[in-house]
Amino acid sequence: MMSNTIDRLVEDLTPIKPLKNRDGIVLTLGLTAVFAAIVVMTLGIRGDIMMGMPHPMFFLRAGALLLLGVTSCYAVIAMGQPAVGNSFKGWIWALCAALLFPATAIVMALIAAPDNMAVFVPRYGLECLSVSALVGCGIATAQIGWLRRSAPVALNRAGWLVGISSGALGAAAYGLHCPFNGIFYIGLWYTLSVMICAFLGRLIVPHLIRW
Repeated sequence: MMSNTIDRLVEDLTPIKPLKNRDGIVLTLGLTAVFAAIVVMTLGIRGDIMMGMPHPMFFLRAGALLLLGVTSCYAVIAMGQPAVGNSFKGWIWALCAALLFPATAIVMALIAAPDNMAVFVPRYGLECLSVSALVGCGIATAQIGWLRRSAPVALNRAGWLVGISSGALGAAAYGLHCPFNGIFYIGLWYTLSVMICAFLGRLIVPHLIRW
C-alpha cells in the first residue's frame, strides 16, 4: 500500500540538471562581452586604445570595475546554491578597492581644482550614467534568470549584489568608449552609475526571484 503511494508520487517527477556555478559566471561574462562589443560598435572605442597606447588610468579603472563586477557576480551565482558557511565575501574587498576612486576624488577636491572640467558637463556624465545603467540592466537579466532557477534565501542581499555586479560590469563595458581619465570624473560619474544600479537591484530583483 505504502509502496504504491510512493510510486504514484514520484512517477511524474523528472530529473533536473544541477546548476554549476561556472556556467552562471560564463553566462554573465559572455553577455558582458557582447554588450561591450555593442558599445564599441555604436559609440566607438577610445582613441588611445585605437592607437595602441591606453592611458594607465584606463587599466586602473577597468581593473577595479571588473574585479568588483566579477567577485560580486560570483557571490550572486553562489547564492543559488545556499549552504551553511559557504558565503563568499571576496566582493567586499573588491568594493573597498573600488571606493578608493571616489575617496581619492573627495580628498583631491579639498586640496586642488578638478583636473578635467568635463566632470561639470552634464552631457558627458549623463551619457556615462545612462549607457552604463542600460548595459548593466542587460547584464542583470542573466543573473536574475540564474537566481530564478535556483534557491536564493537572502533576497535583499541578492538584489544588492546583482545591482553592484551588473553596474560595475556595465560601467566597465562603457569604459571602452569613455575618453576621460580624470579622477574627479571617474570618482563621480562611475560611482553614481554603480550606485544607481545597486539601488535598482535592491528595489526590483527581490520581487523577481521570490519563490
